[in-house]
Amino acid sequence: MNEKELTVFVGERIKEERKKKGLTQKELGEKIGVKHNTISSYEKGTNAPEQNAIFKIARALNVKVDDLFPSNSQANSTDDLQRALEMAKEMDIKDIQLLKGLIEKTLSLKDEEREKFLESIRFTVDFYDNMNK
Repeated sequence: MNEKELTVFVGERIKEERKKKGLTQKELGEKIGVKHNTISSYEKGTNAPEQNAIFKIARALNVKVDDLFPSNSQANSTDDLQRALEMAKEMDIKDIQLLKGLIEKTLSLKDEEREKFLESIRFTVDFYDNMNK
């Protein structure tokens, strides 16, 4: 995993844990002493939180610092699958089928086409997030 991928991974974990706690970006920012747009940049992976911010975020979200980073073992993929299954419990069957279709479509594409498809999904998610701040 390169530095950019790690930054994106950590941002996604921060966002996931923040939402589990029912906090807004602004509320998390207030807890650790930064503005909400700083939290947003962490969650999008555009900026990596510095070491002291990571510790503050973990403390504010009541998680271990390690929980914000990928594990070094193959258990990571099992953990990701388990986390996805837990999140799916909250969804209805139509939503699950939609996500299954997105995964199948992604897997059917190769290289540049796959990246274009995934980028369009990222754009849609970012647009939605920006409209709902």
